[in-house]
Amino acid sequence: MRTVFPLVRRLATGYLVRTPASSPAADAVVALDGDRPRRVRAAVALAARGAAPVLVVVRGDAVVPELLAAAQLPFDVLSFVPIPSTTRGEARGVAALARAHGWRHVVVVTSTYHVPRARLIFRRLEAPTSSFAAAGLAVRDVRHLLLEPAKALLALTLRRTP
Repeated sequence: MRTVFPLVRRLATGYLVRTPASSPAADAVVALDGDRPRRVRAAVALAARGAAPVLVVVRGDAVVPELLAAAQLPFDVLSFVPIPSTTRGEARGVAALARAHGWRHVVVVTSTYHVPRARLIFRRLEAPTSSFAAAGLAVRDVRHLLLEPAKALLALTLRRTP
């Protein structure tokens, strides 16, 4: 496994994105579902540093109910359940929230391996301009890193409609 990890890290460098510190001011930070708790932790840290006045947690009711109930946070917290329960469903939900709240820019927090496909899907929708923040890469992500190109190919070919 020690020889595989440097290879995975090298491959993952192609997935690195603009860091939120260099991103323009955002209207919301969005934590996509999956890879708990890393994505939520990274999104909360961004919102707490003032990256945006709103934090959106996909499936927040189930994932972090204490965060939704907290009173003294420096940001508002919203949650929604995507339909369907896929990255496309999440992008549609974010686009709907953006239209409802007048957001023009969001920072989407997801896993490193997921950034390229999430970016592709979000761009296809009438979603606000999005920056992507990678929540990191762990050894256990190797399976996801290997599956992601197949999912991206599916998104590029068969699932082209928003």
